[in-house]
Amino acid sequence: MMRAILICLFAAVFSASAEDSKKGSVRITATEPVAIISGTRAVLKIRGFKLNEAPELRFPNTPAVTAEIKEKKESPQPPGLDNKTVGDSQLLAEILLPADFPAGLLDYVVVTPAGEAIGKIKVFTTDSSAEEKEPNNGFKEATKLQLGISMIGTIKGNKDVDVYEFLAQAGKKLKVSVTCGGALLMDAAIHCYSADRQFLAAADDGETRDPVLIFSTSVDGPVYLCVSDAHDIGGEWHSYVLVVEEVQEAK
Repeated sequence: MMRAILICLFAAVFSASAEDSKKGSVRITATEPVAIISGTRAVLKIRGFKLNEAPELRFPNTPAVTAEIKEKKESPQPPGLDNKTVGDSQLLAEILLPADFPAGLLDYVVVTPAGEAIGKIKVFTTDSSAEEKEPNNGFKEATKLQLGISMIGTIKGNKDVDVYEFLAQAGKKLKVSVTCGGALLMDAAIHCYSADRQFLAAADDGETRDPVLIFSTSVDGPVYLCVSDAHDIGGEWHSYVLVVEEVQEAK
């Protein structure tokens, strides 16, 4: 009996120590913007814990990419959120991507005296991506969207809604996905409408807080997609990538 009690006490102490270690560790919770484009000089913001102590940002797998840290500071608390969850510090760096850098995920490492934190950011080429055109808060101002092209957008303020328009074919199954730079800070939602403004479908969370919507229409013509934050919160940590793709049916 005594041995069992000692084992339980040891396990409890070990678990608590592990949790305390995790809370005090260097972590990344968000990157802004959600994606960068090859051949451009981008300003990257990284949020998390203990990042304001970082002397270096490096790219271990891609030495051709260079970065210079321009700013390190404590992060203000976002509306309706807690810095204990979303991160209390951030850094800002300038990144230069070569023009021939391929699309994909770019690994980066934030180096601090307390340890290292590993993150990833999406990279697009100029012919595979586009940026939203503001204002696009209503159907009449909708940003045009092409199937297969990654659209980079931002929910710029509270209650902001970004509206997109694309042409759909009757009976074709489509997959709509939204990926955020930090799902802890942005809880994206998608609402879909027909040309006559009739509601078609909606999605909030997928396998993560980033939503995925699969649907088909019964007629040819324009379809409208509305991207927003599910809690009507917007701001500097609310960029996203929107992609609409045709789902190929298995034969």
